[in-house]
Amino acid sequence: MAEETQKPEPNDASQDGTQADSPEKSDAEANSQNKVVWRVLNSKVTAVIAVLVVLTVIINVTGLAFQSVANNAKTIASDEHDLGTYHFLADPSEKGLITAAEFNLHIAILDDIEKEARRRLDAKKFRVQQDIEELLRKAHGGDFDDPSLGELKRRLQARINETLGMMAIADVIVTDLKLDKIMPTAKPSSETSQTLPWIENSSL
Repeated sequence: MAEETQKPEPNDASQDGTQADSPEKSDAEANSQNKVVWRVLNSKVTAVIAVLVVLTVIINVTGLAFQSVANNAKTIASDEHDLGTYHFLADPSEKGLITAAEFNLHIAILDDIEKEARRRLDAKKFRVQQDIEELLRKAHGGDFDDPSLGELKRRLQARINETLGMMAIADVIVTDLKLDKIMPTAKPSSETSQTLPWIENSSL
């Protein structure tokens, strides 16, 4: 029998060396790609977290600011005390333009002594109202000529402090002011035309 020729078995080592190294290289490339992906993802996640932190800080600061403003508004509103509605009637002998006035009166109490001032005001509120009415009976129409009522408010503040027995009033607030005025009338023609009429000289 003819001897069967044996074909040499392919030797893995005899083949190109790149085949043996290819799995290692592909793993290294995959690892490198994964690292790049993770870096990108980490950078994006970090950016998102930073944005969320900034937004949270802004929201908290804004909320605190609004809360502070609301608290201040409540404090101011609670510090004002309504003393009622008052009327002024000018003396008929006065020659001013304002004959009568009606307004609502409020006072703002100093923060440092609010508790004691409120206690005294509650105890002497009727007396305070009487003193205000007495002051208005002595007032004049000219006291209401000033749009800010500065002098009238000053006298009211001093009188209320005197009645309470302490410097308690921070401000006097007048609201819903209504004034009755006399409109100036034109003088009669007999008073305004006291000079002789002008006569045209027709002589040549």
